[in-house]
Amino acid sequence: MEKKNRISNQQLKALLVTTVIGIGILSLPSEVAVALNNDGWIAILIGGLIPVPFIMIMDRLFKMYPKKSYFQITKEVMSPFVAYIFFIVFFIYTIVVIGYIHRVFAEVIKAYLLENTPIKVILITMLVAVSYAARSRLEVLARVAVMIYPIILGFPIFLLVVNLPNLDYTNILPIFQLDIKQIPNGIFTAYFAYLGFEITTLAFNITEDNTKSVKYTLRGLFTVIGVYLIVFFVTLSQYGVFQLKRGIWPSIDVIKEVDLPGYFVENLDGIVLAIWVLVVYSSLGPFFHTSGIILKEIFNTKTHEVFIPFLIPITFVISIIPDNLVVVTKVMARILEYLAFIVSIILPVVIFIVAYIKKRRVKT
Repeated sequence: MEKKNRISNQQLKALLVTTVIGIGILSLPSEVAVALNNDGWIAILIGGLIPVPFIMIMDRLFKMYPKKSYFQITKEVMSPFVAYIFFIVFFIYTIVVIGYIHRVFAEVIKAYLLENTPIKVILITMLVAVSYAARSRLEVLARVAVMIYPIILGFPIFLLVVNLPNLDYTNILPIFQLDIKQIPNGIFTAYFAYLGFEITTLAFNITEDNTKSVKYTLRGLFTVIGVYLIVFFVTLSQYGVFQLKRGIWPSIDVIKEVDLPGYFVENLDGIVLAIWVLVVYSSLGPFFHTSGIILKEIFNTKTHEVFIPFLIPITFVISIIPDNLVVVTKVMARILEYLAFIVSIILPVVIFIVAYIKKRRVKT
């Protein structure tokens, strides 16, 4: 493969961070607070460590079959029927993720920025914009990720600095008062905020130096964990656990509380949300791209670009199926959690085990 069609490990790291951090950062503090109160940070930490062994499994899989994509490996180690079943499940997962992210994105934009704009207009506008980027190669999306990466790193630092006068650090206490029975639920909730790491691992076969892919991917993952922890502690310190539990998107609400000296910037939350649009854009691109790649493998075509226009109406319909935000967060999110568990954990493990057994048989 030509060097121009490869990505650097630094781009891989940025791709993971920008893909994972999207809409989850808005509601994660309140969701883990509901499960574990002041100890929600434990769920964020453990939930972020769960992907580590599966990232290493994917790396090992690509080293067993060098220069082959994840889907090519699946076709080689599994029977054609099983491989296509895996592809279909993966495809359903990606379009549900896209539909879910788009719907939450539209709800946030309508609530805070474009109150009089119909949700469908917001959805279509973003879908068309993302589909244009998704037609490109993954290397292009990785370059976009590098540009968005500093913004994501700057957000928690900015959030911490501007809120320092308003923070009450006693709200963080008490700690380690959690209910043991609620830990699994809290961890599973937090894990949901790390979805996207499995998409990034699909790029292992096109990195310039695959010996360091795991190292940089884990650095990206730990960066995400750090961002989530800072946002959680800032919102917890600002509101206290009881008010934090009642919030829908506390990460936005805490920005609205900021009162900068001299009022040289008004409507700070609007500026932050405008930047957040870019973050969501960079998060959706890889999922949209992967959906097209899966269809390319299923129908055995030369390019994925031909399928991108057809994905727009499909994902649009999925995003408007829920009647309201409650259905989105309670029903659609629950369905997505189970699909994510299958795609990010079960499928890689099954493929790796079968591949490992076949390699051992060949050696013997």
